Amino acid sequence: MKVKDVMSADAIKYCTPETKLKTATSFMKQENRGALPVLDHDKKLVGIITDRDICLSLASKNAKPHSEMNISEILSKSKVRTVKPEGDISSALQQMRKNKVGRLPVTDAQGHLKGMITVNTLLSRALTKKQELGKLSAKDENLAKTIKALYDRNNEKKN
Repeated sequence: MKVKDVMSADAIKYCTPETKLKTATSFMKQENRGALPVLDHDKKLVGIITDRDICLSLASKNAKPHSEMNISEILSKSKVRTVKPEGDISSALQQMRKNKVGRLPVTDAQGHLKGMITVNTLLSRALTKKQELGKLSAKDENLAKTIKALYDRNNEKKN
């Protein structure tokens, strides 16, 4: 199975380095998202901002109020990990494990955002649609269901 077959591509929300942190956090709360891709003026991916990045930046002793802080002030300087739409799901999972991330932006050859792929999406497909993402033993399936439940906990609050 290819990344393009499971990625979220509908109206991908994003921010820019100039976006105020308050605006980004408001959007993340409204849309129940844990991350936002960060695009430059040419719509090329320059990073990803996560709820963890935001929490750690606000916990800093020198933090400005979030209404005054731009995304660029907390955006990680490390290379953002991406996958291509034509990439294989098993490679995306391997990259998530290797880099210890739960989501990957999907970009084209020019670096333009095409979608997002998340552990939650992959677990949903494996558990509810029985799509093949690799062989799961009973033990693995139990772990997968537990992780899926953790990712879904915020969705239950909205319903």
